[in-house]
Amino acid sequence: MDEIRVLHVDDEPAFADLTADFLERTDERFAVETATSVTAGLRALDEGPTVDCVVSDYDMPGRSGIDFLRAVREDRPDLPFVLFTGKGSEAVASEALRAGATDYLQKKTGTEQYELLANRVTNAVRQFRGRRAEQRLLEVADHTEQVIFVFEADWSEALFVSAAYEELWGRPRAELDRDATAFLDGVHPDDGERVRDAMDRLSAGESIELTFRVDGDGGSHRWLRVRGEPIRDETGAVARVAGFGVEVTDERRRRQRRERQRESLIRLATDEAVADGAFEAALKTITETTAQVLDVDRVNVWLAEPVAGTDAETGITGDTASSPPGEPLRCVDDYDRRTGNHDAGARLRVDRHPTYLEALETNRAIAVDDAGNDPRTAELADEYLAAHDVGALLDGTLRAGGEVIGMICHEHVGETREWTDDETEFASDAAEVVHRAVRNRDRAARERDLERYETIIQSLADAVYTLDDEGRLDFVNEAYADLKGASREELLGTPIRDLVDDGVIERTSSMYDRLRSDDRDIGRIEYEFRTVDGETVPAELRFTSLPGAPDGEARVGVIRDISERRRRERKLERQNERLDSFASLVSHDLRNPLHVAVGNVEMARESCDSPRLDDAANALDRMEALIDEVLAVAREGASVEDPDPVRLAAAASSSWRTVETGDATLTVEANATIRADESRLRRLFENIFRNSVEHGSTGSRTESGDSVEHGRSDDTESSLSLTVGRLDADGFYVEDDGVGIPADERDRVFEGGYSTDADGTGFGLTIVREVAEAHGWSIEATASDAGGARFEITGVSLASEE
Repeated sequence: MDEIRVLHVDDEPAFADLTADFLERTDERFAVETATSVTAGLRALDEGPTVDCVVSDYDMPGRSGIDFLRAVREDRPDLPFVLFTGKGSEAVASEALRAGATDYLQKKTGTEQYELLANRVTNAVRQFRGRRAEQRLLEVADHTEQVIFVFEADWSEALFVSAAYEELWGRPRAELDRDATAFLDGVHPDDGERVRDAMDRLSAGESIELTFRVDGDGGSHRWLRVRGEPIRDETGAVARVAGFGVEVTDERRRRQRRERQRESLIRLATDEAVADGAFEAALKTITETTAQVLDVDRVNVWLAEPVAGTDAETGITGDTASSPPGEPLRCVDDYDRRTGNHDAGARLRVDRHPTYLEALETNRAIAVDDAGNDPRTAELADEYLAAHDVGALLDGTLRAGGEVIGMICHEHVGETREWTDDETEFASDAAEVVHRAVRNRDRAARERDLERYETIIQSLADAVYTLDDEGRLDFVNEAYADLKGASREELLGTPIRDLVDDGVIERTSSMYDRLRSDDRDIGRIEYEFRTVDGETVPAELRFTSLPGAPDGEARVGVIRDISERRRRERKLERQNERLDSFASLVSHDLRNPLHVAVGNVEMARESCDSPRLDDAANALDRMEALIDEVLAVAREGASVEDPDPVRLAAAASSSWRTVETGDATLTVEANATIRADESRLRRLFENIFRNSVEHGSTGSRTESGDSVEHGRSDDTESSLSLTVGRLDADGFYVEDDGVGIPADERDRVFEGGYSTDADGTGFGLTIVREVAEAHGWSIEATASDAGGARFEITGVSLASEE
């Protein structure tokens, strides 16, 4: 026990001091102050240090000890007060106790009386301090939010129940005075049996802890967690039971909310649409689920994707905007829970909102309670937040390789909202589910592409194979297996050196070296393909390195059986030999008499000056031109069996340089590589150019007579412009700005011998048609936008874009 301050009041100063000395000597905790009158004693109580106990004589002048006691009790009803008097009687003792004295002690002789007084004072102070501590504890208990209770062991009497009971139960404590177990009436019916069982166990001496519901107004309820302990007496028997209860409604709701969130995330992560890469269906499931779990009106998902364009002022666009610089975010799903509608297509330039972007980059999720005033989102207020009445935002960040690729936004419409930590964590987890859906979408797309490519490759007539980085076959199509004469299972994993002659390996390795040095991609060789039975098949091999593989290691090749082509080539060679022989014969047999006729005309001019000789000479020149054109038509009509990649622009430009063009100009807008016989393609361009340049406009130029275009109607000289360009589909065109070909003559311009000039042979465009048909192309004459001639060549095989 701490220091005990005692005020001793006695009208005999010597006795008062003596008593003080004995008390302080008896117990060093005592600190005794003396007073010789009631007035002095009251003054000491009011002005001096706090007193723990008053010891007073009874018989004093003026006012007695009983008077002093009554005066003390007016302000200090619980202060220990011991009446220590020399004139004692039962009447005085009874009066003192009725007035509120703590104890009564009669003065005696000897020192024992001081020890007895010290014990009485010590006990009185201990009890007083105990009551005071208990009272303070009760006051604290009565003002805590916890329900603190003390009951008799058999629950027959409620000894103490704190004020929080009325708040949690919504019932007055007074009812517990009438029925100590009336609190059971407020317990949820489904929990009542558990509560009664816990009460019985507590009465039996067992510590208990349980959580149950207390019914509230309107069908609501509150959750309470109660812990109880038995209080035992000196015999060990349970005398009372005590404990406390804490409301855990919010905690329970948080736990239930987290459990719902966890279950929702599990359902989303295992959702069939998410797992299968069905992206649109997955997004709908995700946005609808998170909107319900977080109880928000709007959820939208944004991804960084190339888009059509954006509004220059706001940074938010629709589908029809023009292409912006940079790469904005595109809304791939915008769910409105109020209407149940899903939308998409809006775009947001986050680079115009750097603070918001920085928040996304530095957090897994950002919880914005006041979207309009929070610095992270205030930049969006005018363009986005106000338009959608968004009061609070909870955005989860989508990342790939450490880079932000988008976000899932949970938008609380209307007023502000305070987000909880578990809601923020849920938003970041939801973003991960969206990212998983994105990955699965891309994976499913790759798988579909691979299946499509494999189907295409398997359907090819050509044999296709790939080699791993150790030179083993890791893919062959059915055509390769059929050509090799083995099953795919037998071939896979086999080193290519076991299937191909060493000479072929050396040729392909050498070709790879040349490809790397020439910065080319595809190599081509012809060789004898060997089957597993040792038979050989003439074949063409086109090969390259696989993307991402080390040079010269992992490769892909396409093998074509060229047996039929070899037979056609030999047949064509024989036909060409016969054609050349026939052409030489015809040329010789026709030109010999023609030269004789020309010589006779020249000799006749020496002896006769007749205009008829000029006509005869012109006719002979025309016959010479006809012979050349007929032979050219015959040669150009042969089919093109093995076209090569030819740059269209280069072929057109080189052809232009071999034609007399005068003041005419050429513009080439055809950046593509086609498959063609280059020499014949140049012949096609030369004849079209010559037709346009020589007869597409007036002015100083050579007149060949082969043109199907008429000259301009005016007499002014002007330069002709020609253009070579690409057609959208599968071809190219050549056009000029001359007067063009009359519409009723366009179907006849390719006929042999057709010409609008009496001196022309009419075979120029016939050769053009023969070249086109030899390639399997179609050609059509039409009009250019400028009114000139336009020739459109279609059915062209494109080797590559440039």
